Amino acid sequence: MKVERNKLLSVLSEALDNVEKEIFGVTGHHGKRVAWLCVQMGEQMEMSQEELSDLAVSALLHDNALSEYQDEYENGSLKPGISGKNHCRVGEKHLQMIPGCHSLRGFVLYHHECADGSGPFHKKANETPLGAQLVHIADEVDLRFALGTCALSDVEKIREYVRAKEGTLFGTEAVNCFLDIFSEECLEVLADNTIEQCELEIAPVWIPMEAGGKANIYTIAGLFAEIIDYKSSFTSRHSMGLAQKAEKMAQYYEYDEQTTAQLYLAGALHDIGKLLVRLDILEKPDRLEKEEYRHIQSHAYETWRLLSKVPGLETVTAWAANHHEKLNGTGYPFGKRAEELGEKERLMACLDIYQALTEERPYKAGMPHAKVICILREMAEKQELDAKIVEDIAVALQSDAGMVQKTEIEKAVETKTAK
Repeated sequence: MKVERNKLLSVLSEALDNVEKEIFGVTGHHGKRVAWLCVQMGEQMEMSQEELSDLAVSALLHDNALSEYQDEYENGSLKPGISGKNHCRVGEKHLQMIPGCHSLRGFVLYHHECADGSGPFHKKANETPLGAQLVHIADEVDLRFALGTCALSDVEKIREYVRAKEGTLFGTEAVNCFLDIFSEECLEVLADNTIEQCELEIAPVWIPMEAGGKANIYTIAGLFAEIIDYKSSFTSRHSMGLAQKAEKMAQYYEYDEQTTAQLYLAGALHDIGKLLVRLDILEKPDRLEKEEYRHIQSHAYETWRLLSKVPGLETVTAWAANHHEKLNGTGYPFGKRAEELGEKERLMACLDIYQALTEERPYKAGMPHAKVICILREMAEKQELDAKIVEDIAVALQSDAGMVQKTEIEKAVETKTAK
């Protein structure tokens, strides 16, 4: 299995943009606009290809940990007494786990630092990595001016704002570089209807990742699962739990190593569409209204839509996106029937329900293995689930029901926090 790293990360960025939209009201493609601006500034400064690669990835996913710490914000700003350090620290640690990345040099860790030292870590411009300064200026300008919908007549207003913030928000070198590249032509590229077409202008500085190596797949899976699950406290271990159970079942069926790794990845990615679901609906304590339920159901389609953009991920996409389909055609998002669902899709559908029922959530205790199997058998009798797979799960997962190991990312973050 070969997957281009830039396409996979671009999909994650698109999903994360929705989290940022919920918090700050920013328009779509925020990560791509910040990345494009940073690459233009980096090229203007004659950065090396390695530096440009790190800068592009850092800019694209600068707020990758925001879903984990979104409760620290209210009405688009940090709550009183919150420094904003947490998502910077965790975001930096996440990116260091991405295969092909070099030393990121604090580009994400310090991307909210201000030139006058008033940022979360109180680093002044001469103490902050240049890459972090470039991410900061691009991020701040897009959040403030919504570059995706700006009129060309706003260019000078934006340039004046950046000049006025020199020495306070932004360092002189970053300001001069931004002013060198920012123009009407630049704003035309950043528009919502054109920025996606410019992905190829960023892509050459991203190294394609051959994801055939098991370690690469598992690392990427862990990164995505953590970001997805922390969208809601209700599902903080769901994706990783499903990925691990998918791996367990693959071993039970004696699948080859690549198929096992693909199933693990499908489990980790199956709910990426939930990053596009509103948090207030995900965590609504009361019964959902019909439209709210439809909104939550849309996550399966969004998983398919996002992952379908990644060449080489077609098989994983099918296994991940069809986890709510039922053999009798009553599932979603496509209403597929038994003859349209292969063994892996049927397995993922069973495991998703099994994982949801066995895991503990703020509003319920996890069910024991035996009770869950009874529920799955009832669903199989209604022609919703595959009866044979249900019986296989009953045997294969009996010994370690509910067991979920911490990912390497979580261990690394805990170590960093402890220090």
